Amino acid sequence: MWRSIFSVFMLVAIAGLIRPTAAVAETPAASAPASSSAPAAGSVAPRAKPAGAAKSSGPPAPRQAQAQAAENNADKRRKKLPRMMIVVTATRMKTPLGEVGTPTSVVTDTQINAQQMHDVTNALREVPGVQVTQDGSPGTLAEVSIRGATPAQTLVMIDGVPLNDSTDGSFDLSNLMTDDLDRIEVVRGAGGSLYGSQAIGGVVNMITKEGSGAPKFSMLSEGGNAGTQRQVLSADGAEGKLAFSGALSYFSTNGFLRRNDGSDNLSGAMRLDYHLDPDTTVRGFARYTAANVGLANYSIYAGIPINPVAHQRTEFMLYKGEIDHRFSEKLTTSLSGYFVRDMLRINAPPFSGFDIFEADHIAQETRGAIAQAIYRWNRNFRSLIGFEFRDRWAHSQSDYFFLSPPPVTQSLTMFNAHRDDYSGYIEQEGHFFDNHLIATGGFRVDGNTQFGDEVSPSWAVAIPFPARGLTFRGSYSEGFRAPDFDSLYFPGYGNPNLQPEISSEWDGGVTKDFGEGFDVTANYFSRRVHNLIVAVPCAYNASTCPDGAHAGNAGRVDTQGIEFIPSAHPLKGLTLSGSFTYLDETHVSIARDIQPTRVPKYSAQALVDYTRAALFRSEDSGTITVAYTFVGDRADITPVGTITNHDAYHRVDLAATYSPGFTWSFVRDEMIFTRIDNLLDRHYAETFGFPAPTINFVSGLKVDF
Repeated sequence: MWRSIFSVFMLVAIAGLIRPTAAVAETPAASAPASSSAPAAGSVAPRAKPAGAAKSSGPPAPRQAQAQAAENNADKRRKKLPRMMIVVTATRMKTPLGEVGTPTSVVTDTQINAQQMHDVTNALREVPGVQVTQDGSPGTLAEVSIRGATPAQTLVMIDGVPLNDSTDGSFDLSNLMTDDLDRIEVVRGAGGSLYGSQAIGGVVNMITKEGSGAPKFSMLSEGGNAGTQRQVLSADGAEGKLAFSGALSYFSTNGFLRRNDGSDNLSGAMRLDYHLDPDTTVRGFARYTAANVGLANYSIYAGIPINPVAHQRTEFMLYKGEIDHRFSEKLTTSLSGYFVRDMLRINAPPFSGFDIFEADHIAQETRGAIAQAIYRWNRNFRSLIGFEFRDRWAHSQSDYFFLSPPPVTQSLTMFNAHRDDYSGYIEQEGHFFDNHLIATGGFRVDGNTQFGDEVSPSWAVAIPFPARGLTFRGSYSEGFRAPDFDSLYFPGYGNPNLQPEISSEWDGGVTKDFGEGFDVTANYFSRRVHNLIVAVPCAYNASTCPDGAHAGNAGRVDTQGIEFIPSAHPLKGLTLSGSFTYLDETHVSIARDIQPTRVPKYSAQALVDYTRAALFRSEDSGTITVAYTFVGDRADITPVGTITNHDAYHRVDLAATYSPGFTWSFVRDEMIFTRIDNLLDRHYAETFGFPAPTINFVSGLKVDF
């Protein structure tokens, strides 16, 4: 531990001593204040002319003429450069994606709209190293994991606000819609030094769209088989100092099982940006979701394949306020506060053949504040310091009524839990050797009212060679995750003797660009987790083992793997991309049944995207995409409480859009689209006992005003 901290401080010290001989050209985004509302992209800034470069009255000297010619050629090259992708999640500072040492992927709104992906789960399935596991049809529990980490080790955020439940440590993504999202940033690898507990495996940050331009509105309506429908109303724009964006949507489906498989979702999102002056911006974010879903598979662990009456209602709300202020060209600050409430109710009345009535109520709230400052020492060095406070509260209650044999008996399980987390983090970034070495180092101190203090250091480097189209990357990070409330306290499942998880991870990779037509990235990573918290299977019993498992610590889990990510553009408008992930996971535990589950050794995804303009008329355009997903064999918990192999599955999705380009007095554009999920109608399950939906097709129309 201390050797790692020492190495971080040595890196920071060396950063202060070394001065490169050549200045690095700086992008506007690199000097902007860090914020969860960072723009999706920014263009490269032209190099400023040196002092004394004013026009002279005589002919230029040969050396000056050569310099001027080189500058003109550079300007021409810059005009051909694509817009630079800027990310904020990997370092908490706006940074060009190519300068980030930690593997990071971005799902843009363009990709989401081209495939008409209405929920976040489908978008995440196309990210390398990411696995989404859902318990059946839309609306049922959906969790995300990165590189073999558990869902509780994957931090999920919206606009920088952490969402992971205090009760089970993970977050249910099933009810998160993509409406009003600008992009999704995914950091693959440990993020513990910046984000603390629950970022051992990586970070998923969904960033809301910032309004811009003249006010505009759009309406979307779609329908398909199984009674599937979706309606969306959205708006964005700017008036004077105020920018706004928002969306309101409703989704419903009858589901794909013969009974009790329907769901509906009402969601709203809004963002306001008010620019008080050129140096100060105040932002407000709000999200609300009310969802209902039938739980057809709720009694699967009791040996009942279809529960005809179990039902779940959820309500989610998020509010965040933020203010950014730039004190000078060197110092920028950000202060934010947030509130998150997540409530779940389950009602499972008795039915023929099952004489148990169950009612569950889980409510949890999180209040937090984040203050951070970025100081730019010069063109090549900047420092980040931040403080974070989080107050967590949860209430969990389950009522059971046993109707037979008479008389009726009742069982009540209930607990309340509270925890305060305090943390501080420091990060130093330096550019060396004419921008051929970009190094970042820092550490985070987490103070937990239950498990004490923990220090998590990290460092990352990016070594770009633009002339050769090569970029090397490397990183190291440590992490800490305190047990969630369910694992500690839930009756029949919790274990108050659990120890916190401690992790360390190495990562190295290279990206080779073969020109505008092809590039490939290869990464190797190795993670070690001590005291991994897992579910230990047990025989189902309504009183002692209602969930088919107990919480326990695995002795040690080692995960290492390889990611291979190619991308090609063989023809104009045609993009071929994909990824392959290999995971090798070993564990040392006190018992055979204490082991990680749902970690596929092999997984892959591929995407074919073709866009063409002027198909039938000069103003129209069309896009067609085909997405392929493969998840290999993995160990899983069966409905009878044992661990066995779960077979691999393949899935193909198809989407097509067409914009005719007609305009009227109030209509700016329109789009016709169709999407087919599970095109080949494969029968598979992402979780044992919970069959995935069969083929689902929808078609619709979107009109922009």
